[in-house]
Amino acid sequence: MDTALKKDIYEHLAPIWSGSFSRDFTAESIVPDAMPDAAAVIDADGVITLRGKDTQTGAVVLSASLSVYVLYTPEGGGRLQSLAVTIPVEMRGDAPGAESDCRTVARMRLRALDARLVNSRKLSLRADIDCEATVYQRRSLTLASGLENENSAVHILPRTVAMAAAADVREKTFIITDEYPLPAGCQRAESILSQRVEAAVEDVKYVTGKVVFRGRVRACLLYGGEDGQTWAERYETEYSQIMEVDADGEEASGAVTLMFTGVYFDLPEQQQEDGRVKAELHLVAQTVCREQRQVPYIADLYSNRTALIGQTEDVSVVSSVQSVLMRQTVTGSAELLGGTGEVLTASASVGNVTAEGQTIKTWVNVHIILRAEDGGFSAARCRLNAEFTTDIAPGTELRNVCVTPADIYCAPAGSGLDVRVTLQMEAAAVTEVTVAAVADVTEDEQAWQAAAAAPSVSLVRIGPGEDMWAVAKKYRSTVEAIRAANGERMTGLLLIPKAR
Repeated sequence: MDTALKKDIYEHLAPIWSGSFSRDFTAESIVPDAMPDAAAVIDADGVITLRGKDTQTGAVVLSASLSVYVLYTPEGGGRLQSLAVTIPVEMRGDAPGAESDCRTVARMRLRALDARLVNSRKLSLRADIDCEATVYQRRSLTLASGLENENSAVHILPRTVAMAAAADVREKTFIITDEYPLPAGCQRAESILSQRVEAAVEDVKYVTGKVVFRGRVRACLLYGGEDGQTWAERYETEYSQIMEVDADGEEASGAVTLMFTGVYFDLPEQQQEDGRVKAELHLVAQTVCREQRQVPYIADLYSNRTALIGQTEDVSVVSSVQSVLMRQTVTGSAELLGGTGEVLTASASVGNVTAEGQTIKTWVNVHIILRAEDGGFSAARCRLNAEFTTDIAPGTELRNVCVTPADIYCAPAGSGLDVRVTLQMEAAAVTEVTVAAVADVTEDEQAWQAAAAAPSVSLVRIGPGEDMWAVAKKYRSTVEAIRAANGERMTGLLLIPKAR
């Protein structure tokens, strides 16, 4: 008796490696001759722009530029100075199994930045940069779902498993443009002393072969005027984008990761009244689109005309991926590193992020610049711990976790500052399941000869909830034949007739 299985092939992109790697970058910068000697560093901030991404054999390589803005006060007093430094960044992470034809989704972020004076004409910089990446490779999943030819003598136990397979991993570059008003009284700004930008994805939808996502970018600019005055302002711009993806069906979903590839701000001409700052922000969106489907497979099979031996194998699939979005506000006190004054700017950078079970932990480094009544500047610092508790089900894992600061508030309190930072946490709740599926079948003639000598009817005690499929298989019967012999009673002493 020849039994052949019908096999279905599912093409998908499987995540073959996911991880993070970090690196410290150091550089020294000379204060240009046209700028005054430095007396003290007030603050340093930076923006990462992605330049290239390459997947190689066993590795992921990313290149970027870190644009650093160091604010310092000059010797002898005077207006706040800004020294711009560009640090080339190249990061390589070991990714076992990766090949050049893989598709990679990566995100880089600046965890910490420090600037110190070596002397009045030289600064030392150190940047802590973290990268998270996931490498996808085209794979085929083969599952037997039935028989090639109809055979009433073979009994099959069919099952289905939910699979949320990645159907497409794609990129799209786009540009956001906007015009921002100058702060009140800042009509004579001659330079942008420092800048900080962040991009957030707030909503993602899949609509028939397209991923539609929207969100906002936030910018914080510090302006300097020729008379030594400084102004600071925060801006927001909403955006919406559509990306075509290779996915079928209605039950699909997308996840989007953003990185800046270019950041440009242009001041209006000095003679312009009510002039506006022109913003041009270049970004790349990396999208993973998943299709949700129910996949049939054979959990078991047997025949009453021969001894069929089913070879099973464990098959692991991602059964569901759900987006998790949470906000939380953390509070604390900032220590003043100099005199008191008016809060000019406040920025926050998120440190190392760990996910264990339902809990995500991280910390936030907050930098605050203050302006004293006499025109001088000082700084304040604090580190706040943050913890998010999700309600994901047991067996579900949080992946691709990203925490970004959404809002910062500072207010004087005694000898320091009260600080409140609102954080946004995005993650993917991934559930994997493993099923034992019949992959092949053989016949055992010797086992069949032994089974042929079994009695035509057996009297067997069956306990409540016992698997009747397993009983029928063991005694060479069928569930239908057992029901016919015992009526509706399926527990206790039952007659198990041997199938003919």
